[in-house]
Amino acid sequence: MNAKKPNSKLNEIGLIVKSGITGALGLMGICIILIIVANTIRLPLIALLYEKTIAKCSLQGLFLAVGSFGFIFGLLVRRRLPVIQKGVAPMAIAAVPLIFGVWLLDSWVARVSVPKTIKLSDCTNSMIEIQLKAPKGHGYQFELLTPEAQTTTNGLIISSYKFSGRIRILKGTSVIADLPIVPDKVEFIESGFILAGADTQNNTVSLGQFLQPQKDYDIQITLDPRPPPSSSIRLYYQESRMDMKP
Repeated sequence: MNAKKPNSKLNEIGLIVKSGITGALGLMGICIILIIVANTIRLPLIALLYEKTIAKCSLQGLFLAVGSFGFIFGLLVRRRLPVIQKGVAPMAIAAVPLIFGVWLLDSWVARVSVPKTIKLSDCTNSMIEIQLKAPKGHGYQFELLTPEAQTTTNGLIISSYKFSGRIRILKGTSVIADLPIVPDKVEFIESGFILAGADTQNNTVSLGQFLQPQKDYDIQITLDPRPPPSSSIRLYYQESRMDMKP
């Protein structure tokens, strides 16, 4: 009997390790499934939770935390759920595609963009002057929000405010862009307009293409006639984890 005690202790240690590994791999697998579902079904609440959690951290750190918690969970429930002690073999077989899946998912999630908006100024005059440090992101757009824009019952957006104007973007003393706003080139959004310029060939030019993240700009927007009361200018952009890298 005494000769078997060391083996019994080794077996017990082996079962403990198996339980922990099974719990870690199992919880990581569940986490991957939940992330895929969350990014497939982009409901407002899910998008908000994604923005506040995964979008701000690395998946490596997330899965390290989940794996550690799963290991502890496996140890705690191993006696109540004997299947955890026996499930290490299939979990170990699944470990390679699981790790590869984490790497692919990390590469994909790093490129998932979250829409952001920043209010830049109220429209109290015909000329709006803005000092802007472009946030980290991409796909910048200047938008004019006005109560004159309304959505009809058939989904069309109409507005009684008709305007023209000009937008100048300066970086220090250098003029980066000086473009007219052509009324028939203005694009409607739900609560206003996307402000775009026009080049010498009257092609629509996205103003966001002149902005670079973390650079300082002076923006001058002239609108004729003056925007209605309660109108404002905001910056719309998209942010991904790739943009947040130094």
